[in-house]
Amino acid sequence: MSAIEEIKARLDLVELISEYVPLKKAGRNYKALCPFHQERTPSFIVFPDSQHFHCFGCGASGDIFGFVMRMENRTFPEALEWLAQRAGVLLRPPTPQEEEEDREKRRLAELNLAAARFFHQQLRLSDAAAGARAYLQARGIRPETVEAFLLGYAPDRWDALSGYLRERGYTPGEMVTAGLLVEREGGGAYDRFRHRLIFPIRDLKGQIVGFGGRALEDAQVPKYLNSPQTPLFDKGSALYGIDRAAPAIRRAGRAILVEGYFDVLMAHQAGYENVVAPMGTALTEDQVRLLRRMTRSLYLAMDADSAGAMATLRGMQVIRESMGDQTVPVPTAQGLVRLERVLDGEVRIVVLPPGRDPDEVIRADLDEWEKRLSEALPVLDYVLERLAQEADWSTARGKAEAIEQVLPLLAEIHDPVQQGHYVQRLAHLAQVDDRAIQARLWQRRATGRRPASPPEAEIPGLGRAEQVEACLIALAYRFPDLTQVLPPELPDLLSREEHRALWELRPGEGSREELPEPLQAYLEELFQRFRVELDPERAPDVLEQCLQRLEYLALERRLRECTYMLAQAEEDGNRDLAWEMLRLKSELSQRLQGMQIAPPSRIWPDLRRYLGEEADPTPLSRP
Repeated sequence: MSAIEEIKARLDLVELISEYVPLKKAGRNYKALCPFHQERTPSFIVFPDSQHFHCFGCGASGDIFGFVMRMENRTFPEALEWLAQRAGVLLRPPTPQEEEEDREKRRLAELNLAAARFFHQQLRLSDAAAGARAYLQARGIRPETVEAFLLGYAPDRWDALSGYLRERGYTPGEMVTAGLLVEREGGGAYDRFRHRLIFPIRDLKGQIVGFGGRALEDAQVPKYLNSPQTPLFDKGSALYGIDRAAPAIRRAGRAILVEGYFDVLMAHQAGYENVVAPMGTALTEDQVRLLRRMTRSLYLAMDADSAGAMATLRGMQVIRESMGDQTVPVPTAQGLVRLERVLDGEVRIVVLPPGRDPDEVIRADLDEWEKRLSEALPVLDYVLERLAQEADWSTARGKAEAIEQVLPLLAEIHDPVQQGHYVQRLAHLAQVDDRAIQARLWQRRATGRRPASPPEAEIPGLGRAEQVEACLIALAYRFPDLTQVLPPELPDLLSREEHRALWELRPGEGSREELPEPLQAYLEELFQRFRVELDPERAPDVLEQCLQRLEYLALERRLRECTYMLAQAEEDGNRDLAWEMLRLKSELSQRLQGMQIAPPSRIWPDLRRYLGEEADPTPLSRP
């Protein structure tokens, strides 16, 4: 695989473009206002299937390289280098060792295909495979499904496959590397798969990378046996059925994850081809990232036993950590709009009848399967239902533990009505006042994040505005009397939860020792980082400059939000809102241009590294 192909395989054009312009789903594709010319009606289309874009207004089109070249004004070599760094691809000629590894992988792929054909022929024609054929028939697997997935049978002999492959020129060493042979300690090797039903495992391109084998006798252990880690097969990255499911996932706009091979086979056979399985392993970040290139909607349909419930909970956590996030506008109590980060996708849980897996539900009643899909629960609803059945609601400790499990999910809901709904449900389950849960939720938001120990130069994780906020908070705690000059609406200017919490708990409303330990540690960190600004003689001027700069940066944020809402209004054809956003945008721009802010170097030298150096106190123009 060339560097260009590897970059395209690792990066998703939809994800990249969404960092520049807000994309809106339009059927299987995405649309937006073109970033390359001025327009009021979206004519810029991104095609996930082909990983291309095209603007029907100005004619701009291309792949991920073409977009970066246009958007960043880069030459192709510059775009190649930029994207390679983003994708983690090394740009250099392959070394002799890498060329040898590529040859080995191609050889192993050919070997796997030969093995799959051998297993398949055995299943179709061998008398010894009669039991395997009967088992497939009993499980409801039709012949066309057997052919489509190239199912096979491994004979109950120690050298059936290896003998076949030797006749075709493959060496025992190659078979061991492919995971098809197991070496004996005393020398020699034997077939890994014996008297098992064989499921070839393919990658996204359809290349056979490994195998799974199901035992056909009760005494056989393990029940399921997979290929080991090989140069081609990584159990944590592969998804069974992904090669056949990928087009259907894109068409349907969602992927359904199940647990087993037969769940996938039965679903595809019934026409639900957007179904894949992580082959009995826990869902991994690599698997989620692979699916994220095709859809942002994932449905978990794990077995309805305790193991399936645990797999569902683990899968939800991995998806939430791997899916990424997006910026959305959220109305504030002041009638304004702020931008917040939320999960860039949808996760739903398909609740199955007790004791039944997807394979059994589909075989018994296809309408029931469709009903379960249509009634799939949002994550929080599923968690609350599980807790209602399994949590210990009879003790204070049990209630507290159950509430702690739900708080991270509650904290991700930014709509106050939706959040209030779930808080009330949880309070009803726990038989506690919902204000107690709201207080715990606020406390978690205020203290749940703490920056890592910072290097000398800066506080990592804090943006430009947050550095100013941090300095102001340090001043408020070191010199409480100065806070009398600060406006009551100051919390609206603070963007970081730690800073809002510290402001609410500032001296006069509680001593520093009464702060939660993470906030105490964070405050000490601020005192160390802003020791120059905390000089008593300089403090009043620094405080004033902090406030002015926060107001300036807040106006900048409102201007960005206004621009976002203007684009949305134009896209939706809402002329009244568009005119209002234009008026507000003009007003905000004039206010920004009229503000005068002294250069940071005159008052707060340590903050020059955060804020940059202005030459004089003339009105700042927008970048």
